[in-house]
Amino acid sequence: MKSKEEIRKEIWEYMEKNNLVSFPRPCYGRIPNFIGSEKAARKLYQIQEFLKAKGVFSAPDSVLKEARRITLKEGKSLIVALPHIEGYLEIKGKELADKAITIKNFKKYGKKPETFIEVFIQGSVAVDLKGNRLGKGKGYGDREYYDLKNMGLLQKPLVITIVHDCQVLEDFSYLVEPHDIKVNVILTPTRIIRIS
Repeated sequence: MKSKEEIRKEIWEYMEKNNLVSFPRPCYGRIPNFIGSEKAARKLYQIQEFLKAKGVFSAPDSVLKEARRITLKEGKSLIVALPHIEGYLEIKGKELADKAITIKNFKKYGKKPETFIEVFIQGSVAVDLKGNRLGKGKGYGDREYYDLKNMGLLQKPLVITIVHDCQVLEDFSYLVEPHDIKVNVILTPTRIIRIS
C-alpha cells in the first residue's frame, strides 16, 4: 500500500521523465501543467451541468487556464482563488476570456464574489476511479471548497478535475480522510469519467 507522498512522487517522476508537462517545470510539488490540458478542458462542452451553470469556480493552477477561458467565453461568472488562498475573486465578461485567466490578472479584473457556484474545477496530482483525489499535499483544494461553502457560495457543486490519463489510478480509497472532497467528473485528453 503506497502512501500519498509515494503516489505523488511516482506521478511527478513519470510525467517529467516522459515529457508530459510544460511550464512550470519541474512539476514536483505542483499540480502538473500537462500537455493536452486544453483538449481535456474542451470536454467541458460535453458536461450538461457546466453548460447550465452560472457560476464556476477554478483553482489558480496553470493547468486550468483553458477551463477558465471557456468559462468566461460562455458568459459565465468565473470565481477564482488567489494563490495560497489569499482570497477569492469573481471575474465576468466574455471580452476578458483571454486576459483575465492568469494569476497575474485575477486582481486586475476580479471583484468580490457573489455568484453561486454550481461547478467546482480543480487540478490534481492523482485521482482514482472512485473519485478520490490527491492534490499537491497542502490541502488547498479542500480548504477552498470549505471556505466558499462557509461564505454561502456553494452547496453541493459538481466537482470536476482535469488531469492527464496517466494521473488516473484504480483505487486509493484507503488513503481517504473524512474532510477530503470527492470529484464527480474526471476530464482527460481522451476520456470523460463520471463517478457513479
